[in-house]
Amino acid sequence: MSKLHLLPVKRTHSIVTANMAIHYSQPRGFVGRNICYLVMYGDVCYGSIAGGSATRFLPGRGEIGELNNGVNNIFYHIERPQNGYPLRNFTSAVLRLYRETVERDWLLKYGDTVSWHETLVELPRSGDCYKRDEWRLVGQTKGFTCKRVAGKGTDSWSGKRVWDTTNLRPKLVFLRVVDAQSQKILDRRPQKGIITP
Repeated sequence: MSKLHLLPVKRTHSIVTANMAIHYSQPRGFVGRNICYLVMYGDVCYGSIAGGSATRFLPGRGEIGELNNGVNNIFYHIERPQNGYPLRNFTSAVLRLYRETVERDWLLKYGDTVSWHETLVELPRSGDCYKRDEWRLVGQTKGFTCKRVAGKGTDSWSGKRVWDTTNLRPKLVFLRVVDAQSQKILDRRPQKGIITP
């Protein structure tokens, strides 16, 4: 086994939930499809990372195939030890390994080929580790947040959606396509909200 590897775990694994509790976004869980991993180097755990359902509407991103062909890096938390990471550009190396691993596991678990990866990075963070792994900044969200509460919703999910359009938390939208053919499809489609460097 490689020194750097990802260990598949359930989303309720104690390390994943502990990472979620101290992460800046403090998610309470994941909705929809998801595959979670512990980030391991040898027998030491440095954090956790998860791939989940692609976001339905996202500025600057088209779809290649169906929405199920996209994977959102819904959670990524790494703890840097006092003596530093075990290798140079560790966070980007983890992202590269995550992409390769989740593409294989997504197909095995859900039967869908992955055409693109996406992630949202809340400001003022800049997404440097994604940039080093060649993800493209393609847009920015308005920052609305949503939670479900008891009550009847307008869709097939349980609960009613409550949107907060006042306390905005804008996020940068990063995209990484799987192959050149997928990139050509995205480049041909008109997209709103693209940020040019």
